[in-house]
Amino acid sequence: MIEIKQAIERIAKLKESDIGPTEENVKQKVVVPILELLGHKRENLEFEYRARSGGKIDIYIKNVPPDCKVIIDTKNYNENLNDYVEQIKNYTFDENALLTVIANGNEIRIYSQLRGVAFERSLLYSIKRQDLNKESVWMTLSSLLHNDNLQNRNVLKKIDEREREIKDAMSNEERFKQEYDNKVEGIDSDIETKEEEIEQLKKEKKSLEEEVKIKISEIWNAIGLSLDFHRISTSTPSDGIPQVGSSPEYARKSRKVTLQELADAGLVRNGQALFFFHSRVFKDEQAEIVTNQNKLKYKGDGNFYSISEIAAIIDRKLGFKHDEHGVAGPKYWQTEDGKLLHDLNEIVRQKGDK
Repeated sequence: MIEIKQAIERIAKLKESDIGPTEENVKQKVVVPILELLGHKRENLEFEYRARSGGKIDIYIKNVPPDCKVIIDTKNYNENLNDYVEQIKNYTFDENALLTVIANGNEIRIYSQLRGVAFERSLLYSIKRQDLNKESVWMTLSSLLHNDNLQNRNVLKKIDEREREIKDAMSNEERFKQEYDNKVEGIDSDIETKEEEIEQLKKEKKSLEEEVKIKISEIWNAIGLSLDFHRISTSTPSDGIPQVGSSPEYARKSRKVTLQELADAGLVRNGQALFFFHSRVFKDEQAEIVTNQNKLKYKGDGNFYSISEIAAIIDRKLGFKHDEHGVAGPKYWQTEDGKLLHDLNEIVRQKGDK
């Protein structure tokens, strides 16, 4: 046992100069010695095994149960293993291998065909050669590749356990991403609402500026003088603070498509019915396009709402949403022929960018 530990430690501590740059160096100085320590006799290792597809697999372990096949591919010391995942996937399917190992001078990866999981995500373990002398790492490697565990098929149980761990992690990842996407969507909707408020305030500001000009002009006209004689500027003095929406970046981010623009592009029409969409279409939840107000008239109460505002209301009503954040409204309204407002908006934006 002490001799095995010493041999493992020796492999873990090898330097690049000790191993050499080529895949043959990696095979003979790293992979084969590891397999021998895992109970495999050299005569049971077939080198340059020809795959059914015609390629050559560096090492094929012979004399194991048919459902416990192992194939191994070695690469140059510093080769990027990511570049060869597609290749070993083909080898795995060709040979119906239970385990596929790919290794360079620094890393050993172990793949298996997990049920319902893409091969590139079926990575069971990635082991650094320098960590082989850690007991937990060597135990993991042994549980999968030791000759005894292949012969008695205990490896199948180990793979099943790892498959459950990987699928649990994938489920948690998907749940986290969904929660994140929902929060981002709500924030985007809040931004959209604020932008609508900003646009409305800008319109009110412009209207007031025009009103000021008219009133002041009337004052001077009443006494027979023109405002131009005084060279008085009626525009709002600048305070040095950049106006909202003045930068190209803001303009790009805040580029909103109005219902009038969609109508002008022939994509919708004033008075057209839209249907609420969340995973599926809800025909009973309808709203009518009102282009001159850039709003929707909700059939449920006859009131006018912004696209996002009424979408959030209905989303809560149907039990999909349980917070006070908004939603990205155009993603929730669909025309009778199945086109989302969001997609129609993109068409208008793309035309505008050309």
